[in-house]
Amino acid sequence: MFANFLNKAVDAIPPSVSAKLLTTTPQALFDWKRDSSFRQFVNYAYKNSKFYREKFDIYKIDPRKVRKPSDLKDFYTTAEDVVNHAEDMLCSRPHMVFESSGTTGRNKRIYMSQEDLDHSGALDRVGFYLWGIRPGDRVVNAFDFSIWIPGHLTQRGLEKSRLFTLAAGKSDPMEVYKRIPVYNINVVFGEPTWLIKLTEIAEEKGAYPLKLLIGGAENMPEAARPWMEKVWKGAKVRMVYASVECGGVLGFESEPRCDGYHVDEGDYYIEIADPDKDGYGEVVFTTLGRSVMPLIRYRTKDSSRIIDKPCPCGMRYRRLAKLRGRTDEMVVSAGGNLYPLMFEKIFKTVEGLMSDWQIVFKLRGLKEVMELNLELKDGASKDNVKENILTNIKELYPDIWKNYSISIFEMEFIYHPAGSLRAGARKLIRLADKRYTD
Repeated sequence: MFANFLNKAVDAIPPSVSAKLLTTTPQALFDWKRDSSFRQFVNYAYKNSKFYREKFDIYKIDPRKVRKPSDLKDFYTTAEDVVNHAEDMLCSRPHMVFESSGTTGRNKRIYMSQEDLDHSGALDRVGFYLWGIRPGDRVVNAFDFSIWIPGHLTQRGLEKSRLFTLAAGKSDPMEVYKRIPVYNINVVFGEPTWLIKLTEIAEEKGAYPLKLLIGGAENMPEAARPWMEKVWKGAKVRMVYASVECGGVLGFESEPRCDGYHVDEGDYYIEIADPDKDGYGEVVFTTLGRSVMPLIRYRTKDSSRIIDKPCPCGMRYRRLAKLRGRTDEMVVSAGGNLYPLMFEKIFKTVEGLMSDWQIVFKLRGLKEVMELNLELKDGASKDNVKENILTNIKELYPDIWKNYSISIFEMEFIYHPAGSLRAGARKLIRLADKRYTD
């Protein structure tokens, strides 16, 4: 495919040249490459994937006539498709698989080839250069290396860049703090809540001369950025928009203002589904550079809008506004990707609990708090309920427990009389995210 040829050509270009091209290439050429890749991947998926072949036939879509996403009519792919039909989506033999939590509690699986992984690393290398990372910099990669994707793909980019790296994974922030001076680290990658905890330690014990802190996988509280930059004596804080389904970084912040994410339009075709009067709707993307498991018009459940006006940095790629929230019940938090079924499993064996409960996510200053609102039966012991819940979290969801045990977030237990949480409402919102709305 010609798109793959272009991707390989991009991989071979030095990052300084690629960065320059992003500000000097005519917009029409970017649009042509994006549209051409979209047409080719639609035909490629139909030819090689059982899932897409069957779906297109059901929707009476002739891939040869598809020129733009709207030609696919009402066809989209969803998280449920990835959960239930991942193997049917495959177009060629995979070399690696990553997982992400699904809203039903079943994991989504994303398969990639060695070529997909290498290409993602090459794109990250360009992003690092745009942020000002250079060969002499020394990096800590504190993204999670479990079955999720951020640690692995960030490491690919660091290796492509030939950067000195401490591949720490999501370790205790104190352990990383102690090693910053040992290895002369000046760039730190990690989830925002993890970076906040690291900054709290630096505020108490003293900051080292960092250059950059790069966050992703969850939102950054707006108040955190200026505080972090002050504690680290002027180090810049930047964020990326990414997910396991993306198979890489879909968008990234740039200088001089951080008012949105530049979309990598060479590798993703972005749409906004069902926009409101302000342009906000569900972010939908099509992968344009992944050959094993392409996703066509994938509905992310993230709510944002496209910023059409040019960015002061001069980059041609359009921007997505900061995410306004999600359209489903899953909450992306310091504890991970959380959904109601997880808490149902946690509470199931705890004696003394009524059936109604609500989890509220909020901020106390910059610290994330998971507030467990629980209805108790008459005579139930609050201490026993709390102890049993913590035990279940530790046994059922060790990732949540790890983040809690190293103080990435706090938990509060609030007890209510039976029948009081619903308070006349027909439906009780199980997970209420109030971190960025109150």
